[in-house]
Amino acid sequence: MSVQRRSTPRAGEPRRARIRLVAESDEGEVVRHTFCRVERREASVITLPAAVVSMEQPAVDPAGGRSGVGAPLVEAVREVGRRAGCRRLVASVGEFNAAARPFCEAIGLRLMQVRMDQPL
Repeated sequence: MSVQRRSTPRAGEPRRARIRLVAESDEGEVVRHTFCRVERREASVITLPAAVVSMEQPAVDPAGGRSGVGAPLVEAVREVGRRAGCRRLVASVGEFNAAARPFCEAIGLRLMQVRMDQPL
């Protein structure tokens, strides 16, 4: 099992703004992936200024759960954050990606907020 770092910028973003991390099997097959980015957050009424590493869209296959594949992937996200001076790891998990919630809880993340949405 190995974790590879691949930059995947969106249109208009700096080249290194968004990083794709993939976990590959010994045969080179991608078995899990996530995106991450370093965010510099300004101080607000309720928060202190901080740099955090944000894990976005962790892809979790329910059939492959608890196999140990995700641990090296998350450690790679943490290392991106450490190198950038981050002190926190946050994750964005959409309602469509409910399978990722138990994974996030298993790696020590806890629910901080619920974001709600409606079409206009």
